Amino acid sequence: MKNIIIIGGGIAGLSAGIHAQQYGFRSVIYEQHSIVGGQCTGWDRKGYHIDGCIQWLTGTREGTELYDLWKNVGALGNVDIVRLDNFGTYEYEGTTITLWRDLDRLQKELCQLSPEDKEPIEELIKEIRLVQDLEMPARIPITMRPIGEIFKFLKKMKNAGLLMNKAGMISSEEYAKKFKHPAIRYMISAGLPEGFSIVGFIFSMATFSSGNGDIPKGGSKAMALRMKDRYEELGGKVINSVAAEEIIIKEGQAVAVRCSDGSTAKADYVVAACDAKMVLDKLLKGQYKDKKFDMRFASEDYITPSSIQIAFGVKADLSSYPLLAAFPSRPYIIAGKEQNMVSYKNYYYEPDFAPEGCTLLITTINQTNFDYPYWSKLYENKEEYNKEKQRIGNEVKERLEEHYPELKGKITVVDVATPITYHRYTGAYKGAWMSFMMTTKTKSIAHSGRIKGLKNFYLTGQWLEPPGGLPVAATTGKFKILKICKQEKIKVNL
Repeated sequence: MKNIIIIGGGIAGLSAGIHAQQYGFRSVIYEQHSIVGGQCTGWDRKGYHIDGCIQWLTGTREGTELYDLWKNVGALGNVDIVRLDNFGTYEYEGTTITLWRDLDRLQKELCQLSPEDKEPIEELIKEIRLVQDLEMPARIPITMRPIGEIFKFLKKMKNAGLLMNKAGMISSEEYAKKFKHPAIRYMISAGLPEGFSIVGFIFSMATFSSGNGDIPKGGSKAMALRMKDRYEELGGKVINSVAAEEIIIKEGQAVAVRCSDGSTAKADYVVAACDAKMVLDKLLKGQYKDKKFDMRFASEDYITPSSIQIAFGVKADLSSYPLLAAFPSRPYIIAGKEQNMVSYKNYYYEPDFAPEGCTLLITTINQTNFDYPYWSKLYENKEEYNKEKQRIGNEVKERLEEHYPELKGKITVVDVATPITYHRYTGAYKGAWMSFMMTTKTKSIAHSGRIKGLKNFYLTGQWLEPPGGLPVAATTGKFKILKICKQEKIKVNL
């Protein structure tokens, strides 16, 4: 029985571990944190459970390959799915726009709001419908499929290719200029980070409106723990609070991992399910170069997203408030930049996330790798860092109360996480919670997970297929085990 050491207990590592056990390998996951999940996590504060990851999960529609994968790894299956009727609400100058799951309803309401925008509205809805049937391969890699399946997949990808050619180089800000109504312009441009390609919005709406983007009950941490249970049921072992320090290489082959507790774990294969930059610079000591990653990490055009997340515990039942909302606000400063919007997600549908009669709200403020030096410098003085977190929390709290005066005095818990928080707990490159963003200046370059000149080693996780996310983590974790099976001449289920 061959031995696989997996570095990282996030979704990619857990997926790799589960499939390693299913195909007859002996595997151990080393996770530097005290719990599994990586970015897919949550934490408790003063009676509230703060979800740190899932806004919505691709792969919740039965009959898709990704649903079957999530079910196999324990993420879905015996768990309720929260199916929401809208993707968010945008308020602008007295006008409210709701992104309904029902595209007919969305188109009708937008056209009623702005008849003069009928043509670009119809075009937007058509583009969303164009890629609704696009399905992420999750059973086996495309390269391992029969030729007939490959052609079938390429045929489906044709629509995505058409959309990418048409809109891939158009930013959300530029796309918004097609519309005359200021509220529609605001909805299009405010929903994505600056410079982000409009295809991100279109693909997200396509996934949601097709019924393939919903929320597993219990949130992120609960999903990760279900996957851990599944892994251990299959005989896998998780070692928490132990970080990998170095991948030991002999004659060009990964043979072991040296760990932070002083131990050395021997391996027939090493799967690094963690941050790509950390793997190349720390675990491989900079001895192996990779052109694709080196180019992207060095280029200012390839941006990695992070965020400031502010959780508010509210002593009120907010079930009548929007699920997701965004609105202009009085300006405030974050990392030296002016912000003029507040958005939040309302967790009223998760009553266990708050004490009885209370509700959890979470605000997310976009940050990138270019903002990280500000936070890194600030963190050198912990007192100043904590003061800044408190200031930011209070600034956004005040603006929520200005927009909803009835909440004044009812927001009793304010919890702030920064890019430093993400880096400290997961080792993520400059606090990134996803891979390289889909901007108008970048190309989506997939990576094989192999490092030239290094045998029996695979990199897996969301860094392999920008912009990443949980589905990429789960599928690449599985696919790297299938690659090892092919190398070992083990028959896989096609």
